[in-house]
Formats: sequence, C-alpha cells, structure tokens
Amino acid sequence: MKIFDERGATLYELLAVLVISSIILPIIYGVFTSGYKLYNKIGIEGQLRDDADYTATMIMNTFYSFPFDYVRECGDKDCIELVNSAGTAITKQEKEQQTFYSINQNAAIEAEQVIRIELTDSESDSSRKVFLVDSAAIDSAADFNESTLGLTCTEFINDNKCSQGMINLKLQLGHERLAEKLELNSMFGF
Repeated sequence: MKIFDERGATLYELLAVLVISSIILPIIYGVFTSGYKLYNKIGIEGQLRDDADYTATMIMNTFYSFPFDYVRECGDKDCIELVNSAGTAITKQEKEQQTFYSINQNAAIEAEQVIRIELTDSESDSSRKVFLVDSAAIDSAADFNESTLGLTCTEFINDNKCSQGMINLKLQLGHERLAEKLELNSMFGF
C-alpha cells in the first residue's frame, strides 16, 4: 500500500477545478457584497429614523412643557410660534388661623412669552437644514432639506391665533451614502 502518490493532478483535473471555481466564487462574492451594502443601508436608514423620532419628540416636548395660549405661524415658511400671553397668579390669604390660596389663570403678564420652532439653514453648513427650538438647534446627523413644518388650525381665537389644531411634520431625510431620501410624515394635535 502506497501512502504517497507521486503522479499529482492531471491537467483535466486542474482545469475542472478552475472552471468550477470561476463559476462559484463570483456568486459567493456577489452575495457577500450585496449583503454588506444592504447592511450599511439599513444601518443608515435606522439612524435617520432615530433622528426623525428625536426631532419629533423634541418638538412635541416643547408643546407639552411650555404653557402656551395659542399658536401662530411666523412670517417665514416652516416656522411656528407658541405664545403665552397670560400667566397664572397665586395669592395667599390668611384668615383666623386658616390659609387660603386663590388662583387666577388669566393674570396679566408684562410681555408675551414666545417659543419659536423653525426649519432653517444650518449655521455650520448652509447646504443642510436643521430644526431650531427657541434658537437652539436639535442635534442630528440627518439633512432635513425639502422637509416641511406646518400648522393646520381647527379653532381660531383671533386673526392668526390658533387655539386648537394639528402640527404637520413632513420629513425628507437625506444622507450622503443614500441614493434616495427617506420620507417620514408625523402629525400631532394640541
């Protein structure tokens, strides 16, 4: 019984291995590269969705944490203002070992308090758009070009003072490594 065969591989065997390899290796490479590209695209889209959720949450938190009386559109496109024109005053009254508090929810204040929410050009890169809440930019890696911020009012107080309505966010999120923009729509009422 021989352990070592000194003949080696024939030319036919070598050609068969090369032909089979030249068929199988490009298929494996194509599957691998398309999987890698899809993985990167899903990662970027996930980050853009997170940025959109964060932006919408910051805008909603502003609405729910600031005591506003009405909302109005700014003169600019993609801009709204929350206006607090009346305050709450608490007065303490003491009578015969008892303390009473009276609350006046429509007490006059010296000046209107206004918080502005707008979509504007980025200070660091004029080709990008960012959302500003009270002049502070919402940090995001996403580019909000072609996004819109709108107000649909269902109940007016006077002129352009909206006491009830819907805020419409149409977000077009772009990234340098994505071929097409990710489009997300969000609406919430106040």
